[in-house]
Amino acid sequence: MRSAAASLMAANAAIFFFGAVQHAGVAFGLFHEPQIIAAAIVETLCGIALVCGAAALFRDRKRSRRAALIANFTALSGVLLGIAALAVGAGPRTASNDLYHRLMLLLIVAATLILIFAPRVRGDAGH
Repeated sequence: MRSAAASLMAANAAIFFFGAVQHAGVAFGLFHEPQIIAAAIVETLCGIALVCGAAALFRDRKRSRRAALIANFTALSGVLLGIAALAVGAGPRTASNDLYHRLMLLLIVAATLILIFAPRVRGDAGH
């Protein structure tokens, strides 16, 4: 189950990085978002956290489950911050950005549920 959670986290990191590049002002064909540098920074940091958490799971380190949970909660905080900022009108809102936020949340929830409820591997017990 570690590899499933790690794969979800890696996919989510890619979405975060994709959003960061778009919010930095780079468009990809039909994909473009308003330039919001603060969002680009937060998305980059969340993507890095998810990559680190996924890498820990792929390496099967003793405390990898904890690192992966911290990474997911970091990403969750970033997504919730973005949703709240848009809700109070701190930036322009687009349908695609709302979709990205929902997809990010779905992947965070899925990976977190796997990490919490999947049977622990021998080296992960008690951590």
